[in-house]
Formats: sequence, C-alpha cells, structure tokens
Amino acid sequence: MEAIIFMFCLTLHNIEEALWLTDWQKQNMPNSRRTLQKEHFIFAVLGITVLGYLAAGLFALFPDHVTLAYAFYGFVGAMLINAIVPHLLFTILYRKYYPGVLTGCFLIMPFHIILLLRAASEKGSVVEIMIATLAVGLILLGSIPVFERIAKKIFDARLSEWAK
Repeated sequence: MEAIIFMFCLTLHNIEEALWLTDWQKQNMPNSRRTLQKEHFIFAVLGITVLGYLAAGLFALFPDHVTLAYAFYGFVGAMLINAIVPHLLFTILYRKYYPGVLTGCFLIMPFHIILLLRAASEKGSVVEIMIATLAVGLILLGSIPVFERIAKKIFDARLSEWAK
C-alpha cells in the first residue's frame, strides 16, 4: 500500500510540474541562468517518475530487502524535501503560485510524512532514513540534467531529421 500511495502522489505532482513549471519559470525568472525547455523538462520529469516507480515497485516486491527499502524511503524523503524546496519556498518568495505546491502541500507532505514516520518506527532509525533521503535526493538532482541532455539529443536529432 505504501508504494501505491507514493506512486499516486508522485504521478500527480510530476504532472503538475510538467504542465506548468517551465512557463512559470519563463514568466517569473526570465534572467535565470538555466532556462528550461518544456519538452526537455517533461522528459526529465518522466525519467524521475520512472525511477520512482522502479523504487516503489521493487520495494513492494521485496519489502524485506534493506537496500530497496532505503532506496524507496530515500525517494519518499527526497520528494518531501522537494515539496518544500523549491515549491513551497518559491511560492512564498515570489508571492505567486509555484507549480507543484498544491500537490506538494496536500498530497506529498501529509502522506510522505506518515510513510516516513511509519518507516522510522518499523524499519530503521530516523538517521538512516535521513541519510537515504540525502543520498537519493542528490542522485535525483544529478539525474535531472542528465535526462534533459538525453532529451535534447533525442529531440534535436528528430528535428534535424524532419528538417531534411
């Protein structure tokens, strides 16, 4: 059940990001040194979603496997932090709705806090879950530009094919 709750929250949150985040950034952060291309960002969000589904699915199949449990709970924790920084933080700083804050505050925060508290009491210590969250969070942060580069190569190759 934990994996299903996580996948539901992750999916809705990532759909919200994919639909509106790049437009929000262009409108509210025009001088950003890192401008997101919508199709590249959607590909990256899809990649993160697939990784999340993989972590949740493997945990659901093998709940007693320690490494898979920490990968799953690390992903849960990373998504919880993601709901706060940047989503909630940017909504407060810009005094404008930042895409992802709705699903972050009303789905990810309450459900993921429950999942993490349950995990801490049943599966491991709070420190171990925090370490897993940090490790998975860093992996996810590093994977976003990788997914965007892959998308750029795919989409640029398709555009050059179509231009011929």
